[in-house]
Amino acid sequence: MFKFTSDYKIGIPEIDKEHEYLFQLLNNAICSLDKEQAAIQNVTEDLLNNLKDYALNHFAHEEAYMKKINDPELPRQQREHSAFTRKMNEFTIDDSLKVCDVEELLQYIVRWLFGHILASDMMIGKIKTDPFTFTSKYATNIAFMDEEHKTLFDIIRQANDLIHADYLHDKYDEIMKILSKLKNYTERHFKHEEEYMESIQYPKLEAQKRAHTAFIEKLVNINFHELNDIDDNQQQYLEELIDYLLSWLSDHILKSDCLIPVWEKEQQQNA
Repeated sequence: MFKFTSDYKIGIPEIDKEHEYLFQLLNNAICSLDKEQAAIQNVTEDLLNNLKDYALNHFAHEEAYMKKINDPELPRQQREHSAFTRKMNEFTIDDSLKVCDVEELLQYIVRWLFGHILASDMMIGKIKTDPFTFTSKYATNIAFMDEEHKTLFDIIRQANDLIHADYLHDKYDEIMKILSKLKNYTERHFKHEEEYMESIQYPKLEAQKRAHTAFIEKLVNINFHELNDIDDNQQQYLEELIDYLLSWLSDHILKSDCLIPVWEKEQQQNA
């Protein structure tokens, strides 16, 4: 069973309420699957109908909210919502359907929902100021963490500069290099962070790991082939990508990483 905890709340009540109900739909489906082995087709059809109907309404509400606040992440969210809907529509229900097929579908839905909330929905409504500068508001006062965060900001700035360098020779190759560098450095940084949190027995380590995994999957799934020729649409794609990377990093530091030293201080005071 999957519990909707505070780690999955994005701070927008109407969206959080709908996310919580999506968790409930999944849990109901899992319970039905355990009890109705002989009626697998009916159970699956009910699951997909309920899930698709509710997800479509939820996506519409989410996108309407983002449009109302002029959220620059709206196009990216629309693409992710469309991809999920296609996956649901492609699933076939017939006499060959097995329990393992439905379990695999449920696992996909769970992974997608967790990752989407942690890596995309957490960014809704975030406002960026002086985006490429690591300022004091991001400081955790954990030396290695702050230095690595500064480096991540710098790499994203380099990527942004490349994207807007109109006359750079071999622009595509350079962008590929810097995005690969960002992915590799981010993986090392998250590893260092998680090792540190484990060493101090930080209680939110698992929540941090889930957020890190969701972000890395975003980087891994960037379709580099789409960027081969930088026309107007691909330029927009790259600009949206940079906005997303910077917004996620900023928000994650402020809402997650900065809580680590607060917890450490509380432990010291209570010792």
